[in-house]
Amino acid sequence: MTRWPSLLCLLTLSFTGSKVRSEERIDWDKKKAAEYLDSRAKTWFEFDGGFRGEGTTRSSCISCHTGLPYILARAELRKSNSEVEPTPSEAKFLAQTRMRVNSWSELSDPKYSLFYSHSEDKKRQSWGTEAVINALVLGLEDRRTGRKSPSSETEKALANLWKVQIPEGKQKGSWDWLDFGLQPWESEEGHYFGSALAAVALGQVPGYLGSAKAAPEIQKKIENLKDYLRGQSANQSLFNKIWLLWAATQWPELLTAAEKQKICSEVLSKQQADGGWNLASLGHYSRHDETPEENSSDGYATGLVLHVLQLAGFERSDAKISSGLRWLGKNQSPTGEWLATSLNKKRDPNSHVGKFMSDSATGFAVLGLSH
Repeated sequence: MTRWPSLLCLLTLSFTGSKVRSEERIDWDKKKAAEYLDSRAKTWFEFDGGFRGEGTTRSSCISCHTGLPYILARAELRKSNSEVEPTPSEAKFLAQTRMRVNSWSELSDPKYSLFYSHSEDKKRQSWGTEAVINALVLGLEDRRTGRKSPSSETEKALANLWKVQIPEGKQKGSWDWLDFGLQPWESEEGHYFGSALAAVALGQVPGYLGSAKAAPEIQKKIENLKDYLRGQSANQSLFNKIWLLWAATQWPELLTAAEKQKICSEVLSKQQADGGWNLASLGHYSRHDETPEENSSDGYATGLVLHVLQLAGFERSDAKISSGLRWLGKNQSPTGEWLATSLNKKRDPNSHVGKFMSDSATGFAVLGLSH
């Protein structure tokens, strides 16, 4: 994983406090976490609401709440659980992504189907959202399998990505993104999240960012993305800034050292007394049903923060990181998952939809603990 120069790591330690004397072992059940994630991926593949297309070309959309955290985290668990081959669900997500990338020009046909097609806005949002996620999924796979350059499918995914980048106007350099008024991913604010995720995706593709081989028109598109992320960053929620920081750990020119430190300082100031972080505190959110937002630490915010801060150069032995990892170790459920709750309404935590945030929490808790 890419880290900042050691000097910057030393600077960041100046506002986190001292290191603990030795690296503390955090106990958590990796097999139970894997079982939970595998069961939820299987449930997602059986969920009618996630189906796109028909017959042999039917697929399940890669959701930000369940599919994407699964893809990000499950390979890490394979390492720690001594599993050699990708799980059936990992293989299925990859196969479906490759199919849709190779059939990009046909996705509006009912046999494949866009994510959503009931309006022109949703069609544009679907093209943009899927282009970003496809590039991330295939770029991750290239990196995990040790490739030094992108595979042919990843090259196609990148070509698709640039085709639907917004070329002009206030959103120039970004992508249309699904907006259903649902925080933190499918909202107006989610537009910036999606573009930060695109930057993360580009950083995952082996040998892509900074490559002298990239065509001038692609370099210009990359610069447009950089200009968008930098130009819009001041007005973003802390949640979105965390994703920007993640992108900057792979794309150092995206933020200055001072800008990175400022985000880190703000994130660390949100740590709660028990060592965890709370998702609702990372933005200004209000539920549609007017129930109060949860204010306790949750697995999603804590896992996301710890994952990104460690990518940014913080060591597990740092006092604040260690405190957060201890919180994760203490708060895994007996059934393997970590809990988080919806920002949008109070949901039954035992329902399929009610588990979406815990799917994310579990995936990112695994990432935070796996450094």
